[in-house]
Amino acid sequence: MKIGKLLLYHGSNMVVDCPKWNHGSRYRDFGQCFYTTHSREMARDWAEKMSLVNPVVNGYALDFRSVETCDLRIKRFRADAEWAEFIYNNRFNSTFCRPEYDIIVGPVADRGLTEQFSRIDNEGLSFDDIAPLINYSHYKDVQICFCSEYSVKLLKRIDL
Repeated sequence: MKIGKLLLYHGSNMVVDCPKWNHGSRYRDFGQCFYTTHSREMARDWAEKMSLVNPVVNGYALDFRSVETCDLRIKRFRADAEWAEFIYNNRFNSTFCRPEYDIIVGPVADRGLTEQFSRIDNEGLSFDDIAPLINYSHYKDVQICFCSEYSVKLLKRIDL
C-alpha cells in the first residue's frame, strides 16, 4: 500500500469493477450502501455468505488526497447507543429516512445486537430500555460504507 492510500475490500459473488451504492438491501446496518472493510478476511467471510460456489474478494484503493479535496459528508460511529439506534432504524424502521451521508464508518453489527433488537417487539421494550444492555466493547470490526454516487467514484479497483 502506498502512502496516502487505503486498501479496502468488498466481498461478493462476482467481480465488481464499478461499485454501485444503491444496490442491495435497504435493511442493512447503515442502509443501502456499497459496503467495504479494511480486513481482507472479513470480506472473504462476507463473500462466502453470499456464494458458496464463487466467493470473490474485490480490492479497491481509496486515495486520501482525493478525499481531502472533496466536500464529503462523512459520519463516523463508535460502538455506542447512537450507533446501535442508527442500525436499529435502518434494519427495522420502515419509515426511517437515513441522513444524506456520502460515507459511513462504523462497527459491524452481529446476531447479538439483533437479538437485543428483537426484545423491542417481543417484550414491548423501547430502544432506551435495551441500549444499556448492549455489550458495546464486543464490536470491533469496522465497515466503511459508500452511500452516494459521488463517494463510490473515489474507489479505484485493484487486482489482488
